[in-house]
Amino acid sequence: MSDTQWAIRADNVSKKFGLTLKQSMQYGLRDITNKLMGRQSHSNIIREGEFWAVKEVGFELQSGEALGIMGVNGCGKTTLLRILNGVYAPDTGRIQMRGRVGALIAAGAGFAPMLSGRENVYVNGALLGLSTREIDGLMDEIVAFSELEQFIDLPVKNYSSGMYVRLGFAVAALSSPDVLLMDEVLAVGDLNFQKKCFDHILQLKEQGTAIILVSHSPGAIWSVCDRGLFMNKGEVIVDGPVEDVIKAYDDQNSRNAMSSDIQFSQAVDAAQNQDVKIKANESEISKQLTIKSDYGNSHGGTGDAICLSVRLLSPLTEEPVDSIAFGEPMLFEFRYQINKKINKPIFRSSFDAVHYKFIVSLDSYEQGLNMESIEPGEYTLRFLIKEQQLRPGMYRLNTSIVCRHVGVHIFYWLAALSFVVTHANDKFLYSNDKAILFLPCDLTLDKIK
Repeated sequence: MSDTQWAIRADNVSKKFGLTLKQSMQYGLRDITNKLMGRQSHSNIIREGEFWAVKEVGFELQSGEALGIMGVNGCGKTTLLRILNGVYAPDTGRIQMRGRVGALIAAGAGFAPMLSGRENVYVNGALLGLSTREIDGLMDEIVAFSELEQFIDLPVKNYSSGMYVRLGFAVAALSSPDVLLMDEVLAVGDLNFQKKCFDHILQLKEQGTAIILVSHSPGAIWSVCDRGLFMNKGEVIVDGPVEDVIKAYDDQNSRNAMSSDIQFSQAVDAAQNQDVKIKANESEISKQLTIKSDYGNSHGGTGDAICLSVRLLSPLTEEPVDSIAFGEPMLFEFRYQINKKINKPIFRSSFDAVHYKFIVSLDSYEQGLNMESIEPGEYTLRFLIKEQQLRPGMYRLNTSIVCRHVGVHIFYWLAALSFVVTHANDKFLYSNDKAILFLPCDLTLDKIK
């Protein structure tokens, strides 16, 4: 594209903050004094108690192009958006923007609570550079779009967060901005209004508006944006196609969740500092065993049997792994200590997804292992899942031992194992970030006439 088509340019943009208000005020006063005295402020250097909220971010966005920004909480997304909107001045780098800028960064931002919705439309319109005559011409359309006809003359201090978003989006989007900046504020709106907003966003994009969307929703980023940025600790880690950005975001979330699970499990073990005693044989010999669990040590049973360990193995190398790629085979290995003869045993496990519990079951009886009984001793059981279709994300495995037709757990262990299913490079799995399974099927498309 030619140089005249760009709408936003960010060049080596960085912003730092102090960890405490006192420190921030001290450094701010010192920097202002240095500036007034003509001294160099060294804004590119981190001082004690400071951190980079945004560090060396650069990109260019063309008119009619949409950029999605993703990252876990605290990665710098909103700070970057506020720099673009002029709320913060960058410590280093430069921002260039062309045309009228509409921004929706926080619900109710820029609204005067004592003024009515109608009066706030005039105030916000003026801030966007609209004349009173232009606002008069847009007023009916803004009110109709926001669906606040009954409440438009009510002071906005009485508005709900959803009503704030309705009015704020209507003003920002219907003012025909050349650049539209949006944070994750549409999430508080109902589904019908969200759909109406996204339809209008796509219309603006077709008309040449440059759009930056910050969101935690892979579906929103995938449907609106042409490319994206994935940020972590203030830095851009991935700058490219939305598929790559969403993969990086999902993987980061899954890794963070797994890390939290491990830390929580270790904290539980350290706090309780106790072992699980099991009966080894008829002579009452006890053996000490520590079972890690991230459900607050939620395991138990009759003591007739116990699961000593659960491992996810690579089917190729049979080495322990904590992640597996989408679509690849999975091999689970369970090691059991049977302390007393069990009649008609069933070894049963289930998976928990991030949003739902017990989504998939692994059952030895259902898989054809029909045992009349099992004698005392140590055993290894393996489940090989050849065609795994779990969508990318983190999962937890629960395991148990039961007897057929008896409603008592001989042993159970919740969250015995955590693992991650990573994204495949050739699958587009972003239509619904809460979906659990991918169901491959044979497709046919026939022309009737």
